[in-house]
Amino acid sequence: MIDFLHKLWIELLAIVHGDGIELFAVITGLLYVYLEIKQNKMMWIVGIISSLVFIYVFFDAKIYAQSAIYGYYVIISVYGYWKWSKNGELKIENGECRGEPTCSPFFTKIKKISVLVVISIILSIIIGFVLANFTDSTIPYYDGLTAGFSIVATWMLTQKIIQHWYFWMGIDIFCVPLYASQELYFTAFMFFVYFILSIIGLQQWKKDLKKVP
Repeated sequence: MIDFLHKLWIELLAIVHGDGIELFAVITGLLYVYLEIKQNKMMWIVGIISSLVFIYVFFDAKIYAQSAIYGYYVIISVYGYWKWSKNGELKIENGECRGEPTCSPFFTKIKKISVLVVISIILSIIIGFVLANFTDSTIPYYDGLTAGFSIVATWMLTQKIIQHWYFWMGIDIFCVPLYASQELYFTAFMFFVYFILSIIGLQQWKKDLKKVP
């Protein structure tokens, strides 16, 4: 832990005295999550800016799936902004039935999230296979796993499905050693902060969900 903090400090000094591109990406990334917690649709605009910068950061570090996933973030952020703006404020979705008389709300929620998990796993395997066979990625399946789940989690966010926070908790804590292994210590620290913010975000959205009629 002490060694990690030391390397984080060294990288921070290098960033401050360098071009600051990773630091800028981190700051905008944290602002994005803050706005997400507040359900402010401007998060999508900030997300586009942050994602464009991270595309360069991760490609330069040869974390190709993450670089590509941030390209996906740019596109889906446009959709997310439109979705959240459409017909007024989009309400939080908890995955339960919407009044259907023949279905169990509990079963429907479990089924829906299970399908999304399976889709995430399939995407992760496909992405990992492509990276392992067609790129010089040093961590193809590790990289692919975070990318696959991130694709689904971001789509869930566009729909305001509250369980997306659980996906991000797993992704964020998983990304800490991933980025640290590529010597992106400041980004690794950012994802640890993301993990904490995801816990806060889940609790805040649960409170907001209770207010939904």
